[in-house]
Amino acid sequence: MLNSNKLKWTVTTIEITIIIIACLIALLPYLWTFLSGFKVRTDILSTTPKFFFKPTLENFPKVFIENGFILYLKNSVLTAVFAVILCLLVGIPAGYAFSRYHIYGKKHLYFYFLTTRMCPGVAEALPLYIMFSKLGLLGKTPGLVLAHCTFIVALVIYVMRAFFDDIPVDLDNAALVDGYSEWGAFWHVIFPIVKPAVVSTALISFIFSWNELLFSLILGGHAARTLPASFSGLITPHGTFWGQLCAASGVVTLPIIILAIILQKHLIRGLSMGAVKG
Repeated sequence: MLNSNKLKWTVTTIEITIIIIACLIALLPYLWTFLSGFKVRTDILSTTPKFFFKPTLENFPKVFIENGFILYLKNSVLTAVFAVILCLLVGIPAGYAFSRYHIYGKKHLYFYFLTTRMCPGVAEALPLYIMFSKLGLLGKTPGLVLAHCTFIVALVIYVMRAFFDDIPVDLDNAALVDGYSEWGAFWHVIFPIVKPAVVSTALISFIFSWNELLFSLILGGHAARTLPASFSGLITPHGTFWGQLCAASGVVTLPIIILAIILQKHLIRGLSMGAVKG
């Protein structure tokens, strides 16, 4: 018995060690980039990697104030937030309808929404460019929000339908028997159950919108360009501003990390909904 416990403890220790090493290897590029944002140019370009250095904050005001990246940061926040809100307002009721109601041609319509997710962005860029130029949305944040919705709303519908399918229809029927309308049954009974799922779906959608590059480059222009699409401006014929590039790269990852930490409880519950069935 003692040997068995010792063997189990040894195996657990090895597993934990492997996990820690794997996490360090995965985080090393990010940590190196983040720390490089606090280095001067000579430390970054040094032939000998410097793990210990005197940190500086000069790269942050240079990139966000002098180079105007604060505008791109604001555009990223506005575009991602409004795109997620709009997609949730459309995708949640649509996912519920696909899950609960018998709609004529439902399978074909549902498959059509999924194919919009499969379509490469470069195939949509030209038609969107022509439409937005005629509607006066080219180079404006509302146009970029609508462009992001083209690939996010299908994701929301797909994920939310799966969550609604895991909830027994008997709950809807019981709410209707209690006197709720169909909308009341959804809002007061079903929606509170899927709140964690909504949070996880919103976070995933936010990540997709926040990291989007192609539409921002083609449709955003200078006024509505987001932060990921502005990094190329730091690569010039005279050289690459590595310190500013690393500072901006570190900042662009912070909102995702902060949101994941704050919403961690709801995120885990949402992603695990339906994973265990009795």
